Amino acid sequence: MRKRLVVAAAVLAVFSAADASAQDAEHGKQLFATCQTCHGAKGEGQQALNAPPIGGLPSWYTVRQLDHFKQGIRGADPKDTYGQQMAPMAKMLTTDQDVADVAAYIEQLGK
Repeated sequence: MRKRLVVAAAVLAVFSAADASAQDAEHGKQLFATCQTCHGAKGEGQQALNAPPIGGLPSWYTVRQLDHFKQGIRGADPKDTYGQQMAPMAKMLTTDQDVADVAAYIEQLGK
């Protein structure tokens, strides 16, 4: 009986975690308002600002890049001036859920 209870609790925890990490593109759209200043309303980029096009990028890729900026993997080298511009912007996304949501919105911009 105890073993069944432990298994049931583990299954419930997995489903709860999956729900918590579900991407909310509508929330991502709200967060993207700051991003569009440089990257454009449709993620088309702006060469004058050295902001690359990002609309339609796979969400896994965007999440990885934003995490790298937040962790200082990208944008920490003084020679990386464009990365230094982006790093503080990425840090405005304070939760993993915010990152996932904005990444989901960016991905759908390409559709």
